[in-house]
Amino acid sequence: SRLLKLIIFFLLILFFLIFAVIYDLAKYDSSYINRKALTFNINNLNSKKATQTFNYFNNLYNSLIFNFSKKHKEYWKIESKDLRKNLPEKKIILGKKDNFIDGEKIEDIEKNYSDWTRSHGGNSSLRFSSLDLINKNNVKKLKVAWIYNSKDGKKGIQANPVVLDGFVYFPTPGNSIVCIDGSNGNEIWRYKAEKGYNVAKRGLLIWHDKKNDVHKLFFTNDDQLIALDAKTGLPIKNFGKNGIIQIGSSSVTPTIIDNKLVIATFRPSIEVYDVFSGQLYWKYYLRDIDRKIFRSKDFKGGNPWGGISADTKKGIVFLTTGNPKPNFVGTLRPGKNLFSSSLIAFDVRNKKKLWHFQETCHDIWNFDIPSPPILTTINKYDKRIDVVVAVTKLGNTIILDRYSGEPIFDYEMKLAPTSLVPGEKTCPYQPFVKIPEPFARNIFSIEDATNISESNRNHILSIIKKSKYGFFATHELGKNTIQYGDNGGAQWTGASIDPYKNIMYVTANNIPWLVGIKKLGKRNKIKYVDKRAVPLRDLEGYPGTKPPWGTLTAINLNTGKISWQVPLGYYEKLKKKGIISGTENFGGATATSGGLVFAGGTMDKLFRAFDVDTGEELWSYKLPFIASAPPTSYKVNEEQYIIVPATGGTTLKIFYGDKVELGDAFVAFKIKE
Repeated sequence: SRLLKLIIFFLLILFFLIFAVIYDLAKYDSSYINRKALTFNINNLNSKKATQTFNYFNNLYNSLIFNFSKKHKEYWKIESKDLRKNLPEKKIILGKKDNFIDGEKIEDIEKNYSDWTRSHGGNSSLRFSSLDLINKNNVKKLKVAWIYNSKDGKKGIQANPVVLDGFVYFPTPGNSIVCIDGSNGNEIWRYKAEKGYNVAKRGLLIWHDKKNDVHKLFFTNDDQLIALDAKTGLPIKNFGKNGIIQIGSSSVTPTIIDNKLVIATFRPSIEVYDVFSGQLYWKYYLRDIDRKIFRSKDFKGGNPWGGISADTKKGIVFLTTGNPKPNFVGTLRPGKNLFSSSLIAFDVRNKKKLWHFQETCHDIWNFDIPSPPILTTINKYDKRIDVVVAVTKLGNTIILDRYSGEPIFDYEMKLAPTSLVPGEKTCPYQPFVKIPEPFARNIFSIEDATNISESNRNHILSIIKKSKYGFFATHELGKNTIQYGDNGGAQWTGASIDPYKNIMYVTANNIPWLVGIKKLGKRNKIKYVDKRAVPLRDLEGYPGTKPPWGTLTAINLNTGKISWQVPLGYYEKLKKKGIISGTENFGGATATSGGLVFAGGTMDKLFRAFDVDTGEELWSYKLPFIASAPPTSYKVNEEQYIIVPATGGTTLKIFYGDKVELGDAFVAFKIKE
């Protein structure tokens, strides 16, 4: 009959739709060393329509099964506070005190003199210049040497420039890579990426191919890894297809170990390629789940967007990872969510993970570790100890033994609150680090409310009364949570370490945020989504807490103690009232052997030099646009230069609108008599 034919027709359409989605969910990839070749995952879907269709049926299935499944009903109960009432208030991982491998010798430390061949200053990511031609005694004579304008658009450039033989390399707002004469700012060549918009987003690598005696420039461009001849700007034709290989999407700077090109991607994965041909060797999937936990398989991993570093002698790469998604809702990703919000060490030669250290367990606060780990050596217990250092959004400095992953200082954790959201299963303990001393605020309290005027304070207090806050405060429907850290503490710019004095210099933010969750639709019983996070601001648009809102801090890594901390930046209106407030900043600091630490990124557009011993500001210059990346120092013709990308800053533009202008300037300085 006609009705039967219609039913069969619609059933066939439904069958083909389901088959198409299942086919799209499937992916075969035999290159992983720790994952099945055939996987079914929503991340494999190739179109928005397919994703929307899958999510619709997945939500429908969950809503239906919620009414019939005892296991589901149990899962969606509110977390019981009784589970923690007998637990100790604190939990301490004791710092490692012995059994250290002999540390690196002073003479073996990576040095940046004339050349700076990897963004953040080499494989160790120290971002420290060994040059001292610009120093405390002559810094007041520091003048503009040249300004380069790319003239191909306006966008915040986040890459720390690299330098070889007096030539400077960096990306431009127009998605090109340029080579500039470091002595005068003249453009030598330009390479325009054919696709994407994130060319060398967080940096570049120059590598000397001794076999062919050519210097090669490597960088990512979304899901591409590109190799150019550093001298000519032409693609290395025998690397992949005309200088390009396909990788998982990535924004970080690659590194090289034993002719193996190592990159971290958003699959999330570590991927290893032949440095000459671009041939893929293997991939390692950066996710770990406990299958005994109901629904834990829904966790998709934490992206390693902060950066990677490498101990090339030992063959180990170190990487930091982002928070799990969604930022504030964790109901569909129970468990610890390894390896998100973590520091990881991976043995490339033996293809195995050595250790991991997770800062925030089951992160529902957007507390990823945002910047590259830094490899250095400290002096403790009458030894030189090889360590890896990570600065975090919580304002913590994590210092671990480089080879075992054990903390060097006692690592204290505190009992954390349970959640009032059905289905949210939080971790019982979260970090409460005392040493090293936190360089930024990480627990919001009512005492933090702004004090710059009575009217502003009263406005902020009225918001606080309606909100949740405190030590790892969990979210609640119908309320906002006030927290620090959504844009740092530390940010992707990370820190600079003097490996001789063992002092770290880090820029940071103390900006309060209103975050939270909401139901997805009025009828939905169990589906939640993130609210859009917004800064907590007073009546005049300033951050709703007491200054300083931006800081530069020096920390002694041997003792974990803060040597000094100063506000970074100011607002002219407040300065006239005698308030040096600091401002939100995304520029980063670079220290030098000249006894100086340079930092920019502040709302006042100033680029500054500070005394490394006292934090005293010794020099400043107003840039055409806000500094948008850390400075690099290099030497040409026996003169030292400092170069800083001054292109405005994309993140600041998002939250400060017309107060931030994007640009295309790259400014170099040198001493002029």
